[in-house]
Amino acid sequence: MAIFVVALPLLLLMALANWVAARGSAGARTAFHLGLFLLHSLLLIGGIVWRWFPPDVAALLGVGELPIDPALGGPPLIGIGLWGMVVSLRPVRLWLARLLPALDVESAVHTLALATIGYLAGNAALTLAPGLELLAESAVEATLLDILSQAAVFVLAAFVGVGLFLRRDGAAAAERLGLQRPTGRQLLTGVIWMVFFVFLQGCVSVTWVLLSPDEALQVSGLNETLLGNFDTVGEWLLLAAAAGLSEELLFRGALQPIFGIVPTSLIFAVSHVQYGLSPATLTVFMLSVVLGIIRKRSNTTVAILVHGGYNFTLGLLSLLAVYLEPLVG
Repeated sequence: MAIFVVALPLLLLMALANWVAARGSAGARTAFHLGLFLLHSLLLIGGIVWRWFPPDVAALLGVGELPIDPALGGPPLIGIGLWGMVVSLRPVRLWLARLLPALDVESAVHTLALATIGYLAGNAALTLAPGLELLAESAVEATLLDILSQAAVFVLAAFVGVGLFLRRDGAAAAERLGLQRPTGRQLLTGVIWMVFFVFLQGCVSVTWVLLSPDEALQVSGLNETLLGNFDTVGEWLLLAAAAGLSEELLFRGALQPIFGIVPTSLIFAVSHVQYGLSPATLTVFMLSVVLGIIRKRSNTTVAILVHGGYNFTLGLLSLLAVYLEPLVG
């Protein structure tokens, strides 16, 4: 349950930001932005220390060698700190509001949402820091509990982020997140998009294997290591449902109304680069754009069903490939 410990400070910050927004006090907003600036300045200092004056953290914690070299792990933390400090400044938010019309420069919630982009990008950079080859060697199988725990954190972040029980009651929070009953026509459109993206994923995979077989094989091996523990239909159903529900609530439900479709899709793609920048990243971005359009034209519920159905179909196809491999051999 380490992910809950890591996520707890951010969830508390989200609750505090909503409390400040509910109060509507200029003094409270100023204090929040100042505190956010100071907090990220500490992260910046921590990144600098980690990069150029690395302490023996492994010895202090009583564990073995740390998986990330300080020379690689420090810069992402520096980037997170700098980004958080910059977006805490009102002139910067005023400039960003020209690019993001829905951004409220006075809102503590929107400022924290901007800072969250840095957390997602920094996490991706930390993941990629060791390099794909070393990452493949040190990869550990993900368990169903790991996946469900991450999904629970995303769901909590979505509901806390929109101010559940702080600025909105349950019905208002659900409406803000776009949770509505879909119509038959919306579901049919969603199924068509789901089939299209499964087909697109297949085309991208085949093209990738033809153009860069070594890289495709390496990523395939990493994916098998991480998700090889899921070998039943029920497990893939839970995996697909958890990913579809949690990611759509957070990205399409909570963040897209603030940032818009394309910026949110870029954030979504960056948060999915755990296998490096590859053709799959472009597929993720395109999928995110379509899910964003679905959310805007219909609701988040349909986006959840499309996302979950897409993941589940890919999971079934991977299971089918495993079952057919001995026959083909």
